[in-house]
Amino acid sequence: MSPIYFDTEAIAELQKLMQQIENQHQKLFVLCDENTRFHCLPRLESVVSMPFFELMTVQAAENSKTIVTATSLWTQLLAKNADKGSVLLCLGGGVISDLGGFVAATFKRGMDCVFVPTSLMAQVDASIGGKNALNLEGTKNQIGLFSAPKAIFILTEFLQTLPEKEIWSAYAEMLKHGLIADKEYLEELKSIKSISQIADIEYIKKSVELKTAICQEDEKEENIRKKLNFGHTIGHALEAFFLSNNTPISHGEAVAMGIVAESHLSWQTELLDANPLMEIAHFFKEKFAFPAIDSNDYEKILSFLTADKKRINQHFNFTFLEKIGSSIINQQATETQILDSLHFLSEI
Repeated sequence: MSPIYFDTEAIAELQKLMQQIENQHQKLFVLCDENTRFHCLPRLESVVSMPFFELMTVQAAENSKTIVTATSLWTQLLAKNADKGSVLLCLGGGVISDLGGFVAATFKRGMDCVFVPTSLMAQVDASIGGKNALNLEGTKNQIGLFSAPKAIFILTEFLQTLPEKEIWSAYAEMLKHGLIADKEYLEELKSIKSISQIADIEYIKKSVELKTAICQEDEKEENIRKKLNFGHTIGHALEAFFLSNNTPISHGEAVAMGIVAESHLSWQTELLDANPLMEIAHFFKEKFAFPAIDSNDYEKILSFLTADKKRINQHFNFTFLEKIGSSIINQQATETQILDSLHFLSEI
């Protein structure tokens, strides 16, 4: 697993890395999106003395995670004489870590990269664990690999640049960590009264600790790491559905909806009791804006679900809750049960 550094230590370790790159005459490339180039790169340069670097910028959108964008970045690296000794610094949110990690791992069969995650979602989840992926034909994360960055540097000052909706988006992933693995942490998160509390460094460290512990035990997602998929099977299908309708929602909003739907599936399959189901459903509905889903949309959502990368031998593969703070992997549900969960999601 990648070493992870926070704030003051992160700055010190990043400065050491920059000095090493300069001393060894390595080429440094920085990958940003349009937002992080404007808001975050100047902040990074103000706290870390960086050697000369080549800047590459992509659009700040989920649709940047495509083979077309990756090919453009590979072409730029080739034109600028990048080699296996070069370093790619990925400065951005989940899209940048997914895209940059994939590009670095595949260029010349692998060049070093480091992550400086700038969104709360990336700091607590997306940058952790070495998963890198591209979307294909509008379906999430169909082309990917496991390749951990050389290091991850978490600077919480970047969170000051985020709009509130991005903080709420990450909150869904943090709540998921509690739901699947730590009831006490979940209760702490649920007690939060203001949005500023969500980005508290101690909560960030706790989510990183929970996800890292799971990933260390199962790096390639062959077993226990599948717990982290809770809420994401239906969540990814909903995210792709709304994107296809040109009404995109955030990843966190999609995960929040997926958590409620998959909690309902957990209840349908007699794993989760009715009381915790309703507790989860009412809390998430209160905290997150759930866009309307019409019953006429169910078949299209199912089509995205059928393309989910976790589907095995024609079976939908889920992680379900047994109780708050405990989850179970490799669970199945029928199409009828999934449709019932979408109906429940629409009616709560």
